[in-house]
Amino acid sequence: MVLLFNLFLLVLMLRLSFEKKLLKPLFYKKWPDVINIQHIIFWLAFSSANLYLYLEWFDWKEGIFRWLFMLIVNITLYLFCFQKLVPEYYENKKYEAYIRYTSVVYILSCLIRILIEPALFAGLHHKENAFLILVYVSQLMIVLIASMLGISKYKLTVERELVKMEALKKEAELDLMKSKINPHFLFNTLNNIYSHSYKQDSSAANLIKQLSLLLQYTTYDVAKKRIVLEKEIEMILALSSLYQLKYAQGLNLVFDYTYDEYFGIIEIPPTIYFTLFENAIKHSALGVDERAFITIKLSLQNEELCFHIRNSKSSRSYERSDQNYKGIGLKVLRTIMESEYPENHQFMVEESETTYATILTIKI
Repeated sequence: MVLLFNLFLLVLMLRLSFEKKLLKPLFYKKWPDVINIQHIIFWLAFSSANLYLYLEWFDWKEGIFRWLFMLIVNITLYLFCFQKLVPEYYENKKYEAYIRYTSVVYILSCLIRILIEPALFAGLHHKENAFLILVYVSQLMIVLIASMLGISKYKLTVERELVKMEALKKEAELDLMKSKINPHFLFNTLNNIYSHSYKQDSSAANLIKQLSLLLQYTTYDVAKKRIVLEKEIEMILALSSLYQLKYAQGLNLVFDYTYDEYFGIIEIPPTIYFTLFENAIKHSALGVDERAFITIKLSLQNEELCFHIRNSKSSRSYERSDQNYKGIGLKVLRTIMESEYPENHQFMVEESETTYATILTIKI
């Protein structure tokens, strides 16, 4: 009766070891000793069942010594499976090696008990078959429970890390949403100013609109993987309008293109043309050097999109008012093109003493 009760406890403990509904509340509430409690429950049941059998088969003194020998062998085997085999092989997905080494240690532990235990203690002729069955079953149970608890710990740890990562992801998404609240408020404010100023001064209202578009572009659109070509053109025109206002003079800035309905369909990585335009403004010292000029030509022919920008070179220093914004840079631009159009683009630079030109061709 006692033996059946202990076996029932072992089976129950094994089942609970993989019951997520019971373990999850404990494990995710940062209870670090959940697995240790499982170890204790198992060893109490296992050692009690074996102690009962040894005391039934032998006198109490020999039974105790045999039981202690059994514990030394099995605790060593248990720790080896739990701390060595599972982490080194199972967790690294070396399943064949894990099964192979687990089988080897099971066989070796059985041989140790079958060959050494009877030699150390008195004979067991009248219970020899029962003893062999006990060895095979108990060693198998040690290997299985140690492996299952090790795997259970590994899986629960992975799941807990996933839960943490999910929580961090949600927190990051919330922070991102919060960070967009203020820009969104600013855009609405600019739109309201635009509406009120349009009747009084249409040119000023238009500049406010261009500023609003640029802010939306640098806040939202640059984070996207692709935007329509029409959007990129609008941003270049918006920045051009702001520069014309800033220097209150007719800048030598020409953007030559013929609108095509495909401009609203073709998608490109954001800022690839805008960056070239920014660099041209910077190196030409547009608005600072009276001789500065920029000419841009955009064309779509034979499924090839060609952006050609040419600017003067100036030795005069050009200071930006927004030093924190650097653009993506030509080096990053080349990387983007290699990634997005590895075999379908051409990036050429033509430079002389007075001019600098960049030609970016993309096969659509």
